[in-house]
Amino acid sequence: MKKKLVSVLLATTMVLSLAACGNNSSSSNPSSSNQPESSQPESSQPESSQEDSTESQPTEEVDNRTEGEKLADEYYGFVETPMDLGGRTITIVTQPATRYKYAQTDDGKDDPDKTAADTIEIINTLKEIEKDYNCTINVEIVKGSKIVDTMLEDKAAGDNSYDILDYGVSDTYLDQLVGQGLVMDMNDPRIKDIIKFDSNPWSKQSDYALFNDIQYGVQFDTNNTSNILRNALLFNIDLAEQYGLGDLYGMVKDGTWTWAKFEELCESIAQQSDGSVVPAGYGKENLLFPMVVFSNDASVAEYRDGKLQYTMDSDNALEAANWIVSLREKGYLAPNWTETIDDKKVLVDGGVDYAAFAEGKAVFFFDFYGDIQKFVQGTQATEYTYGLLPCPLGPKAVEAGDTYHGVTYSADIKMISAGTEKPEEVAAILVAIANRCVKHDIENTELKNNLMDEGSKDMVMIMYNDMRSDYSRRVKGYGVGGANNSVLKLEKTPAQAYGEIKDSEQALYDASGSSSN
Repeated sequence: MKKKLVSVLLATTMVLSLAACGNNSSSSNPSSSNQPESSQPESSQPESSQEDSTESQPTEEVDNRTEGEKLADEYYGFVETPMDLGGRTITIVTQPATRYKYAQTDDGKDDPDKTAADTIEIINTLKEIEKDYNCTINVEIVKGSKIVDTMLEDKAAGDNSYDILDYGVSDTYLDQLVGQGLVMDMNDPRIKDIIKFDSNPWSKQSDYALFNDIQYGVQFDTNNTSNILRNALLFNIDLAEQYGLGDLYGMVKDGTWTWAKFEELCESIAQQSDGSVVPAGYGKENLLFPMVVFSNDASVAEYRDGKLQYTMDSDNALEAANWIVSLREKGYLAPNWTETIDDKKVLVDGGVDYAAFAEGKAVFFFDFYGDIQKFVQGTQATEYTYGLLPCPLGPKAVEAGDTYHGVTYSADIKMISAGTEKPEEVAAILVAIANRCVKHDIENTELKNNLMDEGSKDMVMIMYNDMRSDYSRRVKGYGVGGANNSVLKLEKTPAQAYGEIKDSEQALYDASGSSSN
């Protein structure tokens, strides 16, 4: 999405620059009425001079752009469809509590002082959209299962509570929303010319909303989300220097950041720390495994012949899972799960969770990208500084000449309720929100605000520019997670764990009607 968006931005800048140059040129050429009077009588002026003077008059430029195209130039390249909604209320339903609304006080009142600046910017932008489109935008915060229940009740009663759904993909109910006919086909004639997939720079993550070759939603990240990446490898910069691990960023740039190099560094950490520091930890299995699997030129599920196919039992994927087992067996990867002791859940003996990582008990941590913001913004206490890296490349990726990349599975899909009236109006508001609230300035704003060192900024762009999507998580009933945990606990081999669930996982994909363009 961002590559195309940068192109749009550059094109727009060139158009505006050329227009500005043209205007400056016209204003610098004086008209004939401002020319000094000639000493000759008017009738004695050469006829050719009069013709030349007439031809040199500046011509007034005519702006033939539509209002929507003008807005596209103003707002980073999206073409809007301006319209008067006659005071209509458009209701957005979403799960994140502060994406479009102020943080709340204990008594339920807006609290701007505790609201992030990016969210306040979105709130103010929504007010501008309300004015431009003569409408009111209402935002409701509702849990995913309740959204589905409410929409089913509305459908039965011929009612409609929501117009736009802003819905996270992971562990949600996309298949139910689609299977029950609760959201619109984006190619519906009433809206297809307003939401233009072929011209707007929305991410490939919109594929999460494909079912039976029908597009039911679009994806874009609002500027207060942390989903520019999902998974990333955090590392403790201070400890990396203490243990002499070398130029990790340089290894990425020269292509030597591999599984073998990672193991070499883990061995060095274990020896130097005498076991007091574990080389690596992880946040959750669903953050660790996709990173490692994709780093070996594999995937959990991929599209083949228009169908989503289970691929976690492929040779490359199994090799990735076995590498994780090897790290666990060598003591290079700490466990992260809880046990119940005296009716209390406590971290397993020797475990390293995010808080322990912040205390310096591990050098590397396979985690959610957004967690590094906690260090930057001070919500996680620590005495260390932290950086980001992509997952090191596995042998199959090296053989294939693969590149370093990020992995995501939590696209925020925006959909339109099938029960809404005049859906073209709702689509116009959706485009306006995408146009004006989208995260567009990744390099200069996101990275500046959320990372602790310059090297991490380069790493994020490397990962972001080659994003991979774990489509398997789109289908509720995800069984790979349980298999991952059995592998992490060394209860089953990867071949056993992933082979046992192959048929049930594929049945889920088939039942969801999952297919690609």
